[in-house]
Amino acid sequence: MGETTEAVAEGYVPVQWTRKKIVLAVIVGMVVAALSLGCAAALYLHTIDLALTAGMDEVQAEELEEVLAPEPPRPAPKTEVTYEPGSGYYVAIFGSDARPGETAARSDVTMLARVDEEAGTVHLVSVPRDTMVELPGYGMEKINAALAYGGPAGAVETLSEFAGVPISHYIEVRFEEIEQLVDQLGGVEVTVPESFYADTSGISLEAGTQTLTGAEALAFARERHAVSGGDFSRAAAQRALVAAIADKVLAAPPTEIPGLVSSLAACVTTDYTVAELVDAAAALAGKELAVYSSVCPSYQYGTDYGSYVATMFDEWRAMMKRVDAGLDPADTAAPIPEPQASDEKLGAASNGASPRDYAGRVDEAGAAGQPGASGEGDYGVYGE
Repeated sequence: MGETTEAVAEGYVPVQWTRKKIVLAVIVGMVVAALSLGCAAALYLHTIDLALTAGMDEVQAEELEEVLAPEPPRPAPKTEVTYEPGSGYYVAIFGSDARPGETAARSDVTMLARVDEEAGTVHLVSVPRDTMVELPGYGMEKINAALAYGGPAGAVETLSEFAGVPISHYIEVRFEEIEQLVDQLGGVEVTVPESFYADTSGISLEAGTQTLTGAEALAFARERHAVSGGDFSRAAAQRALVAAIADKVLAAPPTEIPGLVSSLAACVTTDYTVAELVDAAAALAGKELAVYSSVCPSYQYGTDYGSYVATMFDEWRAMMKRVDAGLDPADTAAPIPEPQASDEKLGAASNGASPRDYAGRVDEAGAAGQPGASGEGDYGVYGE
């Protein structure tokens, strides 16, 4: 019932994809690019729509459409600046670690994004790839198997149940093309938290704030063996790279948009259309985008079947209530509005397979990837 090592005969395989990671800047960049092109580029935008869905066959696309929830209606323009919490919608973001010749692609990256167009905020929540869950028909598995066994629809359903929220959009990204995008942007500025040498790429990075090339950005977001927090450090690096690329894309001059839009479209498979991205861009126009970053509170957990990541259920539930309310996920003192406080589904992780009584286990293992055992240490905010 543990992680399956044999190939899955009918597993989900992205078309000609190898290693992948996820960069939310693809969403933001496509929005800005599509808005800048205007109505005269309808044919070009249709071509991009086809590119956006090219990684799924017709059956997979239909199955995905059946499990995605509709976005909430956009509010009418207001004469006064007011904001009701909980008006956002959710996007599932995956990267796949399929290798050439493999018949099943596990998700190397699992993220949940909450987008609130009215408030101008995005919450990025990482779920560790080795998180223990129950998958229908397969029993106890790591959450990264959901994409392999169930395709995009299965991955969305698993993440939706784990987070306790409806998911309106799906995005999967090819990481090799992201390297080219970073170079096209002239590099991106990030803060590398610790020095490391990536033996897979031969690239060394020193701790500190610096501008990374595409190859360096790729090494930064991929490395998990040479950094202290393992997969948790890698997830934090990916979220930092998300913010850095988003910052650079949003700052690009209009003359560079046509080239960027083609590069961005080559990176993703998604149910989004350019028209939907244009609508989102119009809703975000004039707002300073803030991106909150967090990770599912977790700890390392060994079993007879191998090493897993176990969920700290109480902390996860409390964090998801703050996320859904549009609050800073790190602000544990902030009062949670009644709709989220009384919502029993938020963060319930009803498909979580790790022990529900975990206090002693956390004390022994430490909260994986975080500075203490509270599960509340890995947070950041971008854009404020």
